[in-house]
Amino acid sequence: MQVTSRSQNPPDDTSQEIGKQMEGGSGVEPGESPPVTVPPVIPLPEDRAATLDELCRSLDGSDERVSRSIARSRLEKGLPWDTDPRLVADALARAGHLPEVVRTITWDWALWTCESEVSWPWMAQELARARDLLEDSTSATRVLRALAHFPTVPRSMVPALAQVAVGRSEVNRELAQKLLAGFPEAGDLALDAVMSPVAHVRRAGAAWLTGLTIPDGVARLRAARAQEEDRLARANLLRTLQVYGDDVTDLVIAEALTPPRRRLKRPPVALDWFPFEALPEARLADGTLLDPDIVRNWVLEAYRLKTPDGAGTIELYLSLLGAEEARALSAFVVECWVAHNREAVKGESLRNKGLLAFAVGMEGERLAAAARSALSRHPTWRAESETVLTAVAANPSAEALQVIVSAAAQHRLPRVRGFADLLTRAVAAERGWSEAELGDRSIPTAGFGPDGLLHLSYGEREFLGRLTPELTIALTDADGRARKSLPAARKSEDGELVAQTRRRLTFARKEVAAVLKVQGRRLYEAMCVGRSWPVPQWQELFADHPLARHLAARLVWMARRQDEGVGAHEPEAGGQETRAWTFRPTEDGQILSADDAVLELPPDAAVTLAHGMLLPEAEVADWQEHLTDYEITPLFDQFSASAPQVEPGQWGIDDGVGRRVVVRDLRKRAKARGYESDSTIYWYTTFLKDFPVAGLCSVIDFSGADVWSADQVVTTGPLSLVSGRRAMPLEQVPPALLAECYADYRAIVDPPD
Repeated sequence: MQVTSRSQNPPDDTSQEIGKQMEGGSGVEPGESPPVTVPPVIPLPEDRAATLDELCRSLDGSDERVSRSIARSRLEKGLPWDTDPRLVADALARAGHLPEVVRTITWDWALWTCESEVSWPWMAQELARARDLLEDSTSATRVLRALAHFPTVPRSMVPALAQVAVGRSEVNRELAQKLLAGFPEAGDLALDAVMSPVAHVRRAGAAWLTGLTIPDGVARLRAARAQEEDRLARANLLRTLQVYGDDVTDLVIAEALTPPRRRLKRPPVALDWFPFEALPEARLADGTLLDPDIVRNWVLEAYRLKTPDGAGTIELYLSLLGAEEARALSAFVVECWVAHNREAVKGESLRNKGLLAFAVGMEGERLAAAARSALSRHPTWRAESETVLTAVAANPSAEALQVIVSAAAQHRLPRVRGFADLLTRAVAAERGWSEAELGDRSIPTAGFGPDGLLHLSYGEREFLGRLTPELTIALTDADGRARKSLPAARKSEDGELVAQTRRRLTFARKEVAAVLKVQGRRLYEAMCVGRSWPVPQWQELFADHPLARHLAARLVWMARRQDEGVGAHEPEAGGQETRAWTFRPTEDGQILSADDAVLELPPDAAVTLAHGMLLPEAEVADWQEHLTDYEITPLFDQFSASAPQVEPGQWGIDDGVGRRVVVRDLRKRAKARGYESDSTIYWYTTFLKDFPVAGLCSVIDFSGADVWSADQVVTTGPLSLVSGRRAMPLEQVPPALLAECYADYRAIVDPPD
C-alpha cells in the first residue's frame, strides 16, 4: 500500500525508502525464518494527516542534534497516542528531515508514546535497532512488550533475548522468558546460564528452568547443583528439582541437619539485635530434638539467601519438623523481624529481609496479623512494604492471600498497590484461577466455624462469638448470656491459653473489618461489571462461607439460566421477558424473593448481583420495601443510579462541564466516591477510579491544580471510561457500570444544595 503524500514537495530518497517498507514489506533481516509479516499502514483521516504533516514540517531538522524531548512533546500535543509510527516516519521524511533524525524521532514516538500494539510493526522493520535497545533495561521493557505482538518472534532476536532472560531486571526477565518459551533451545539456553561464571546469571538461569522441561533434567540439575557455590543459585536449583518431581529429601537432610563446623560465637553485625538464645526448641517429625546450633544455622541461611520468598530451601527445612514446631519457629523469627522493624530506620530492615522467608511456615492468622502490623507501621516505605508482601505471598493460607488482595485494593502507595496486584496475578496463575476468583477464594473465615460461630476456649469456660447484621462480633458465654468482652483469667485457668484466646478475638475483629472493606469493594465492582457465578460455585463461595454469607445477605442477587445471560430483562419473541429470579440469601441459608417466598435456585443457573438498570421499576420498589421491612442496611446501593442516554460512538459525558468549584471541595467529594488523583506528583488534572475486573477506569477531568492548592477555583470537565489509554465508546460499557460512574460524576461535579 502506498501512503498518499500530503506534501507538495517531491519525496526524497528517505521518503521512498520508508515508503517501500510501509508498502507491505516484512522489514525482516536476511536469513529470517519465518519472516515477520507486518500489517499494512492505514491512512489517517484528512484532518489528522494534515496536522501530522504540519507538525513534522515545523520541527527543527536543521541538524542531527534535533532536541528529541521537544520533538516528541510537540508531536504528543498534536497527535493521538495511537498514531502509527510508520506514518510519523513517512511524514518526517517528506518534510525533508535527515534519515537519522527521522529514525530518532520515530523511535522515541514508538517507545515512549505508543502502546506496544501500535508500535510493533515499526519495530519489525527496524529489528537491528530493536535488538540494540534490549541492552538498556528501560527501553528493553518497551521492546519486549512490542515483540509479544509479533506473529512470530524473529530468530535473530533469540541471542539478545537470552541475555535479557537472565539479566538483572526481574520484569524484563519474565517478559524475555515468555518470548523464548516457544523455541526448542530455551532449555539449553537456561542450562548455559546455570553454568555461567556470573553468580546472578546462574541464579536467574536456575529460576528460569522451573518453567521449562528439559531432557534428563533431574540428572543435569543435580550435577549443576553439586558444583554450585552461590547460595541463592543452589536454592533456585533445589526449587527447580522439586518442580521436576525429584525427591530432594537426601539433599535437604544433608544440608539442613548437618551441624555447623563451629559454634556461632557472634552473629553478623546486621543481626546483632536477633535473640538467637531465645529460639524455640525444634523437633523433627519423629520427635528427635534438633541441635540448637542447627536451628541457628537455618536462621543464618535465610539471612544469607536475602530473599523473603521462603518457597524452596526454608520451606523444605521446615518440612522436616513437626507441624507445631515448624509454625512456632516460623512465627518467632518473623515476629522478631516485625518488632525490630518498628524501631528501625528506613532501609535498615531490608538488610535482614531474608528472615521473612520463615513466613512460608506460619499459621495464616498469625502471619496476617504480623503483616498488617508491619504494613501499617511504615505505610510510605515502599521497599519494606513490597518485601513483606513478597513473604506473605509464599504462604498458602486464605488469611495471607487476603493481606495481598487488601494491599492491591487500598495500600496508600500506588506502586505498592501495583506490586501487590502483580503478586495476586502470579498466585492466581499458579493455582489456575482468575484474579477475581482468587479474591473470592481468599476470603478468610476469621476463625468462624461452619456453624457460623467463633468458638473461644479458656479451658474451663467456653465463649461464643456471633456476627451481627452490622458485621461486628457479639459475645456470649456458654449459657447464652451476652458479654461486652472476654473476662480475665481465673487462677485455675492457663494464663497462656487465655492470652491466646483473647488475641484470637482481637484478630477476628480486625479480620472481619478488613473483609467487610475489601470484599465490599470487590462485590461492588462485580455488580458494576456484571460478573456471574454458576449456582454451585456461588453456593460454595458465598452462601456456605461463615463470613461471606453475611455479606451476601445484605445484597440482592439475580439468577438466570446460563444460556440466557445475566443482562437486563430482554423480551423474548412475542414480547415475553426471559425468566430471571431476583433473591436475597439469609444468614440461615434460605433464599427469599422480594415477597418473602422461599426459592430454590436451579443448579444450571448463573448468579449475578442485581442493579436498578437491569430490573423493572416495580421490582426495584419491591426490593427496596423488602430491605426496609427486614431492617437491612445494604452493603452498598444497588438501585439508585441510572445511566444517561448515549449515542453510538459517544466517548464521554459532558453535562457536568464548566462548573466552577473550589478544588478542596472537589477533591473531598471525589475521594468520598472512591476516586484518586492521577499519578503526577505536583500537578493533577483528573480523578480516577479503577475497575480491574473489567479492565476499565472512570476518568473525571478538570482544569487542574497543584497538590498544595485548597482554595483555588477550578473548572470541571467531562467523564469518560478508558481501557489502558484508549477511550471506550460508552455504548460498550456495561449498563450498571455506566450508571454508577455517571452517579459518581454528578455527585462530584455538582455542589451539594
